[in-house]
Amino acid sequence: MVSREYYYELDARGVLTLDGIVQDDPWFLDFFFRRLAPTANPDYPDYPFVSRCGEEMNYLRVQDTPIVYTSFRDGRLEYGHSLSSAFSPEKLSYSDEGILYHWAPVGERGRLVPHVAVEIAQNIEPWGPFAAFRYPGDRCVTPVLPISLSERMQILRPKPENHCVGCGQANPFSFRLTFLRDRHDHVVRTWLRPDERMQGALGTTHGGFVSLLLDETMGKALSAAGIRAPTARLLVNFRRPMRIGHEYEVRSWIESQQGRKQFVRGEVRSVDDQSLIAEAEALFLQLRPDADPDHSG
Repeated sequence: MVSREYYYELDARGVLTLDGIVQDDPWFLDFFFRRLAPTANPDYPDYPFVSRCGEEMNYLRVQDTPIVYTSFRDGRLEYGHSLSSAFSPEKLSYSDEGILYHWAPVGERGRLVPHVAVEIAQNIEPWGPFAAFRYPGDRCVTPVLPISLSERMQILRPKPENHCVGCGQANPFSFRLTFLRDRHDHVVRTWLRPDERMQGALGTTHGGFVSLLLDETMGKALSAAGIRAPTARLLVNFRRPMRIGHEYEVRSWIESQQGRKQFVRGEVRSVDDQSLIAEAEALFLQLRPDADPDHSG
């Protein structure tokens, strides 16, 4: 049997057309997008997706992505007529042009139409040179990274099973910090705005929290390199106050190694003017291969 072939178009607004005619039948839209998949047919390079119905081949050319999210309700992003994906801040990304995307079941990511992007962007704020999503009333943020992020950058997100007060999700008091690690120079970075839970005196961050942030980031430089080593000694020099509500970068790197001894340095700098707030040097003692510590940082 000879298959029938049709050639559809999908624009950046999520409007599906066939020969210039808008396809708006609810049943057909869900049918079409539910069966949508990449095509392996090299004869149709301009139509990289296909929705197959028996012997009928419905090829699709897209202006941007094969899934376009056209509405957002009850924690779900909707496409087609009634199909949807669960919204997750970790699955957001954005282009150099500022277009917002979310993971999609086809094509890796789906474009958000402007009014949906505007609604979500109300909860997006700066995270160093990037962006982050914050649920209303939440003290922790979820970084949103650009699609063009260099492959040399490794993202280290909080793990659901981790109880660490710095980077775990299982601890209700955790800062749930996310880190970026440069695979070339191995520097680990994170950004944050201290809030009232970190209050010390005179509108500044308590020194204990500054030390915690440095210790956590230095430990992450080690764990990201596959080194298990608890802190043996930590020396922090405070240069300037870390003010509540201002944005800061915390960075760290492994300076040297001597047997099991890991010497690590870290610093806190203001994002506004890169002034040095605090610096630290630490000794971490690498665990022996047969050690099994109660440590999840």
